[in-house]
Amino acid sequence: MTPWQELFFWIAVSLIFTFYTWGMYLAVMNLKANKKKLNAISKCFAYPLLYVGVTADVLYNLTLGTIIFLELPHQFLLTDRLESHLKEPGWRGKVARWFCRNLLDPFDPKGRHCDAD
Repeated sequence: MTPWQELFFWIAVSLIFTFYTWGMYLAVMNLKANKKKLNAISKCFAYPLLYVGVTADVLYNLTLGTIIFLELPHQFLLTDRLESHLKEPGWRGKVARWFCRNLLDPFDPKGRHCDAD
């Protein structure tokens, strides 16, 4: 594999992992919004999905979150990392606010997942 092929491979893996993790976030937020409607059968599917989603979040934070923010993680969840940077005026704060405003807050049932505003 040439260096360019390897670079494109890792970019593709990163994008797929990003879509997967965000999809899991959307699924978990939908379950959160409808938790009172869950019966025993749907809970049998919902709880494992929750654990898979949290695991994806932790792995995303430890891998791509580290690359995106150019720092080792001090938190397990990406949301916690984003919240730690929200008030910063520099580029990390801008990236954190972008993630929250565009990918997380609009889809949280409360309307504010990481309270970017």
